[in-house]
Amino acid sequence: MSNDVPRMPDPVENNSFIPTLDRQGAIWLYIDAITQAYLDFAGQTKGTLLEVAAGYGHIVIKALEAGAGKVFANEIDADQLAIIKSRTPAEYSDKLVCCLGQFPEHLEFSDASFDGIYNARLFHFFDGDRIRTSLTKFYRWLKPGGRVFLVNDAVYRTIFKPLIPVYEKQIAAADEWPGFIADVGACIPEYLHPETFPKTMNFMDPTVLTRELNRAGFKVVMAGFYPYTGNFAPGRLDGREIAAAIGLKE
Repeated sequence: MSNDVPRMPDPVENNSFIPTLDRQGAIWLYIDAITQAYLDFAGQTKGTLLEVAAGYGHIVIKALEAGAGKVFANEIDADQLAIIKSRTPAEYSDKLVCCLGQFPEHLEFSDASFDGIYNARLFHFFDGDRIRTSLTKFYRWLKPGGRVFLVNDAVYRTIFKPLIPVYEKQIAAADEWPGFIADVGACIPEYLHPETFPKTMNFMDPTVLTRELNRAGFKVVMAGFYPYTGNFAPGRLDGREIAAAIGLKE
């Protein structure tokens, strides 16, 4: 790695995740069912793919290794993009396109640019309007027959147990966004540095993902709760730790 490329932080919590450079998030290293479906899709289509919020390129590189024709990697952080570029094996360098910009506000592509789009662990930091803007862009950017793969946190994690009754009460009250929690840090243990968590989170569930994908024009191929299978014990609970979905642009 050249001297002008920042050093990627070391994995933590039994190699479960890597903190982002700004310490305001984390790049998870396990492969869930929807992420694996995306990697399988990359190999089957050998098409042009986009990963929004690509972190340090963990999945970008796996998609290239699986056979993707080209992968556009988006990040809000130029240093993280530099790390992605430096980590990508030379044999794939001509298939990687790095795209700097805050999504969805400052990222644009032509209509029908991509065969597939992958986005993990971002929507639960967005309010409803930003999610809808994001899905509208995804739909426009995909080619007919293209697919979007979404992976997000559900509230069903040991670390978030105090929030589950709030979430379930909001479901019972038919709140449009039942996973929106106004003070997440209040339930984070001190050793995990609650000050690094966002004040609010919008935990996803299959019902909300299905509704919003349909609203944007997608046919829902899969949507459900999925287990977290990594080594970070507070990230596990009962097999519903991840809310994920696949949408098809017909």
